[in-house]
Amino acid sequence: MPRKAAAAEEDEGPDKAWMESYADAMTLLLAFFIMLFAFALVDETKFFDFKVGMVTALGVSDPVNERADSLLESGTGIVQAIGEAAVSTEELRNEIVQKEGDLAESGTITAENVEEVRDLLDAKFAELGAAEFVTVDIDERGVIIRYDGAVLFESGSADLGESSDIVLAASADVLELIDNPIDVEGHTDDVPTGGQWISNWELSAARASAVTRWLLDFGQLPPRRLAAVGLADTRPVADNDSDEGRSRNRRVEIVVRVSGLIESDVDVIDPIDDPIVASDGVDGVPSATEPESDPTNETEES
Repeated sequence: MPRKAAAAEEDEGPDKAWMESYADAMTLLLAFFIMLFAFALVDETKFFDFKVGMVTALGVSDPVNERADSLLESGTGIVQAIGEAAVSTEELRNEIVQKEGDLAESGTITAENVEEVRDLLDAKFAELGAAEFVTVDIDERGVIIRYDGAVLFESGSADLGESSDIVLAASADVLELIDNPIDVEGHTDDVPTGGQWISNWELSAARASAVTRWLLDFGQLPPRRLAAVGLADTRPVADNDSDEGRSRNRRVEIVVRVSGLIESDVDVIDPIDDPIVASDGVDGVPSATEPESDPTNETEES
């Protein structure tokens, strides 16, 4: 009898209990990939609105900054970035709301209110802790919002980075209240480019176009008000002989055109001569020693 029982057990074949664990693992793996697929289907517009809302409410942006120093070998980690020095006080918030209301009522930037608009933009960037990366000036063209290139783009790239949403949204909040024409200018240093860019002209134009596209898609600004211009290294605001100077020259500027500033008593920054490509001055073309007097072709120190 024992021998018959043993023979019967051998006829049943190997134990198949492992299949239950295998089936459970495959089910969990399938659920995992379904979850990843669901996360990939994000409504970018709603996600951007949520992100800007959280930043505005808390004054803290994404803490990951790949360009900063870190204890990790890869050079990434939790670092101090935009939002770290946020000054989100009730007094500052009330000042911003008041100035935005006044600007919305006027509907345009003029020589009379241009300094108030500059102060409004300064306050918004201070509230976000971005004053170190974004400066606001007034010159003969109008209001100049100058973004440090590193806050918008990775080195050699024309793809907007994560921090760009925050500073561009702060700008768009003001720009949508007015009807002034806007020029978006891309600037580089004089170091030759590599990779996909033939020269700094293509890189600066691509960056200007990227910011313009953002203002169209997310800032909801009408296309008729916008123009994108790539100026390469022809409008330096600092000396290209030092790392600090080249860093200042790598920038994007939003120029909000305001008429009548030259004749007004507004305190504007002094322009400096542009470097002009040498020519013989034939048929009215200026030579290298005779720069054009057109103020739109002159640059200014930041």
